[in-house]
This record gives sequence, C-alpha cells and structure tokens, in this order.
Amino acid sequence: MRARFVHHSFIPHTHDELMIGIVRAGTKAFRHTRSRRLAGRGMLSVVNAGEVHTGERQSGDVLEYDAFYLSGASTGEILGDARGPEFEIGPPVIEDAEVWRALSRAHRSMMSAADAFMAEELMILGVAELVGRYAVRRLRVSTQPHPEAVKRAVAHIHDETAGPKSLDAIARCAAVGTFHLIRLFQKHLGLSPHAYVTQVRIDRGKILLRAGIPVAQVAHDLGFADQAHFTKRFKQLTGATPAQYASLL
Repeated sequence: MRARFVHHSFIPHTHDELMIGIVRAGTKAFRHTRSRRLAGRGMLSVVNAGEVHTGERQSGDVLEYDAFYLSGASTGEILGDARGPEFEIGPPVIEDAEVWRALSRAHRSMMSAADAFMAEELMILGVAELVGRYAVRRLRVSTQPHPEAVKRAVAHIHDETAGPKSLDAIARCAAVGTFHLIRLFQKHLGLSPHAYVTQVRIDRGKILLRAGIPVAQVAHDLGFADQAHFTKRFKQLTGATPAQYASLL
C-alpha cells in the first residue's frame, strides 16, 4: 500500500498480517496496545499480527508512508524456513537507516512493476534484514485463555447464518449481560463488540469486492444501512473507499 493522509484517522483495529510502515513525510502517530507511538520520516512503524492499533498524522503538512502486509506464512517463505509464524518484530518504531532504505527501495520497485524479478529480490532482502535485526520469539501469547463467553460471542459474530448482529443478541448467545460482554471484549480482544463486528464485516466486504461484486451490492449483503455508511466504515479501517479498493484489484 502507498498512503497519503492529511485528516484521515484509523479507528482501533487489527490485522492478520505483519504491517511494516515506511514513513516518507510527516510524523505518524499510532496507538500500539496501551501506548502512543510516533514515527517520523526515515523511520519504520511496525504492528504485528493481532495487535490493536490506530493511525493518524501527528505533524507535518501531510503524512506519507508505504506499507507491506506480510502473513506469517509469507515471512516464513522469505526466511526460507518455518520460523515466520513463531516470531514477531520487537520494537513498534524502528530508526534504522539501512533497513529503511532497503525496504523503501523494495517497495518502490514493487509499485513500479518495471522489473518483478528485482522487486521480489529486494523485498526478500529487506524483510530478511528487518527480521534478522529486530525479530524476537513470540511472547505475546496470553497465559489466560479467552473465557467461554468470549468464544461463544466470537463464534456467533462469525456465523454468517446467524442473521443481523446486535449487542443484545451477542450477549444472549454468550450467556452474559451486555455490560459484562463489553468489558470482556475490551479486556481480552482490545476492541469493543461493535468494533469487532465492524472489522469482521469489512473483512468480508474485501472478499466480496475482490470477487467483483458491486459496492452497492456488497453494502446491502453485509447489512449496512446504505452504501454511504459502508463507505465510511470501510475507509476508517482501510484508508481507502470500497471503490478505490476495488479499482486496485
């Protein structure tokens, strides 16, 4: 992805992939777990898979950054072994000129599509350098499993046959009160039930858009009030409108 923002702010969300941001202009501010971080020009912002985060321009006329999104399997392939899913990048902000230049060059080469062979090689070298210097063994595994109420609620949210989702319906499925459900989600998932449901719906929207389904039909199929509402939520999480996202596929 290549991003250029002035006023846009990402709401709290997670990714299934490792996100590497290459800041080119301005200063990026983002909430990472419970802390607020700043990454300026020449720095990298890194969010591991599953980490709740936000993102916005802190200073400068504009925030410009490039980003890679890498699955654990992809990282493992790049490293040439199966270590990828077992590791994560330690610091959320990295100031390392060599790694920044390597990843920046790789991203520009991939975006230009002039030489796919060279672009792939540069990306592998850049990511391998980042992992080699800053990867740590994954320690972010909770020693306390999610309670059954959260598991039931999440299963209900992901059940496409369960019909429209509401806080009351999810709480009844989880066999807890609505207030307790909110507290459980915030504690164990880092998101409110509404934020979690919205992210699931947007993720499904991406799949439908990639399948060539028109934006208006996707909005209807996902249960949004109208296309404008879907577009607003989609952009809050991805930084692009559904139409922009579909045009890049």
